Amino acid sequence: MRHAAQCVGRAIRGKTDYGLMIFADKRYARADKRGKLPRWIQEHLTDGSLNLTTDETVQLAKHFLRQMAQPFRREDQLGLSLLTLEQLQSEDMLKKIAQIAQQA
Repeated sequence: MRHAAQCVGRAIRGKTDYGLMIFADKRYARADKRGKLPRWIQEHLTDGSLNLTTDETVQLAKHFLRQMAQPFRREDQLGLSLLTLEQLQSEDMLKKIAQIAQQA
């Protein structure tokens, strides 16, 4: 399971990256095995995406890649943050925000 998590981590290098990783081994259908994967991976392994046929997997992959290929629109991201409220309110972050504001 550690090796699988490392593979996913290599596919997704940053917060703006996306990738496609197919867990084709039947062991991943078992909750006890999936429980050994990191939580950030478990959050994306839904019950609806388990025990799929090859054709179903290909269709899901096509849908995902088509969706990700859409142009990025800045307006769609307004109001969204990858940081928590605590991180935004920290003194270090407030200093960084002030520095960025002065540069603009």
